[in-house]
Amino acid sequence: MAKRQSTERGQAAVEFALILPFFVLAIASLLYAALLIRDQLALWHGAYAGAYAASLEPTNHDAIRQAVVSESGFSSVTVVTTQNDRYITVQVTTSRTIPLLLLNQSIRLFPLHADVTMHVQDVGG
Repeated sequence: MAKRQSTERGQAAVEFALILPFFVLAIASLLYAALLIRDQLALWHGAYAGAYAASLEPTNHDAIRQAVVSESGFSSVTVVTTQNDRYITVQVTTSRTIPLLLLNQSIRLFPLHADVTMHVQDVGG
């Protein structure tokens, strides 16, 4: 078995130090992607709740917005309703930011959109 030369001592530590920032960046990117997917799913749930409220009362815009906000958890959302014959569509938009922890700044991301169409219910008697 050949003996290591003294010039190779500490090589693993140097390689680890070179790779570690990229590894941390990859893990942080996966975390932020997961948070973005969670926000998109919450927005879809909010749009569904708003569409359900709109299918019951198509003209009550406050109830539709409240349903979206309470289900999605986002307070700063834009809610647009469009009624076409017996169907109503609720479109919800919000934007998210990514905090850059080391720089004490944030990056504004693209807006998140969700829309759901439902049949207007025949409520009343």
